Amino acid sequence: MTTFRNELSETDTSHDVDLPCLLFVDDDRDIQIAACLLFQRRGIKILSAYDAAEALTVLASHPVDLVLLDLNYSKGARSGAEGLALLKDILVLRRDLPVLVVTGHSGVSIAVEAMRTGATDFVMKPWNNDRLVSLVTSVLEKCGRNHGSDAEPVLIAASEAIKRIVTEADRIAPTRACVLVSGPSGVGKMLLARRIHALSQEAGPVQSFSAEDCDDLPEEGGVWICREIEALSPTLQRRLTDRLDGSAPPRVIALTSLDPAALSAHLQPKLMLHLGMVRLVLPPLRERPEDIAALASHFLHYFSVRHGLPEPECDTSRIAALQAETWPQNVRELRAAIERVVIMGEWQISANKAANQTPELQTLRDTEKSLVEAALRRHSFNVTQAARELGLTRPALYRRMARYGL
Repeated sequence: MTTFRNELSETDTSHDVDLPCLLFVDDDRDIQIAACLLFQRRGIKILSAYDAAEALTVLASHPVDLVLLDLNYSKGARSGAEGLALLKDILVLRRDLPVLVVTGHSGVSIAVEAMRTGATDFVMKPWNNDRLVSLVTSVLEKCGRNHGSDAEPVLIAASEAIKRIVTEADRIAPTRACVLVSGPSGVGKMLLARRIHALSQEAGPVQSFSAEDCDDLPEEGGVWICREIEALSPTLQRRLTDRLDGSAPPRVIALTSLDPAALSAHLQPKLMLHLGMVRLVLPPLRERPEDIAALASHFLHYFSVRHGLPEPECDTSRIAALQAETWPQNVRELRAAIERVVIMGEWQISANKAANQTPELQTLRDTEKSLVEAALRRHSFNVTQAARELGLTRPALYRRMARYGL
């Protein structure tokens, strides 16, 4: 496991919360050590990250006032694409966080592109120490201290499947198109929706609501994130369609756990035309083992900092064990499991029975009872939502609940 810390423990000043904190993202360890010496001697704490994943974990876990961002992290990389992608992730997580881009091989043109993306300024390698410290100091004075300790949860994209979805979301984010985000519960639909809004051209706040609890539509336009869109009543579906047909329609980002075919059975065809303009489907966590490994690393560090506890070690065998689990509640369940590991200080994760145990045979009755009970628990015993997931009517679900004593 990667440990996020100051490079020079003997000069560590991280205990002093009054000092400004700088995050330096660069894959070169020698440059990291030089930067730590430079800034710590001038009363600025510095944290190190060597790639995009580590940088996002540090930002989610530590109070950072400024980011010094190199643009290339892979061996032989010179295009700056890695850094530009990370810059976008940083601005999604902390929109007002100042970012100073460090460029060498990538040149001035990529630095200018970074400025257009949202970077505050840039410096060239090799830098002049006094000028760099002066620039960092002036930016900190200008931007003030805003740690953003309650930052949004991080959208981790390690697998190619999620990277493709994020790329498509980023591409359509600046448009006004409605978006339908589907996927099982706990997979990260809300995180993706908030990312789309953060990268959009909308200046105002987003309005988020659940269709099931919705008695009327918001009066103002802007961006609406509607959870469980399938639960929208027929009357509100007609009103929403009329709003979307109007001259100043809201931008709706609709979230659902249903697949498109099942959703079409709940929504009126004209509304589906609007909402289905762009469809993003997030796969379950069990289908993307690379994300399981990256998320485990992220949550281990995040919760160790949050609870002030040592970060448990995580070797390849433990990662393999995590990847062997099915994670019915996806990222939400993995997050809770890793937090438990940090709190208890030991690895006791078993969403399924151990691999060396022979599972007991279940009758059809046992299987149906388990499915019904699991669906009810996932939806906090909301009968309407559980029935919808199981493909049952409410009376049919009530009969099964009575049959199995649920």
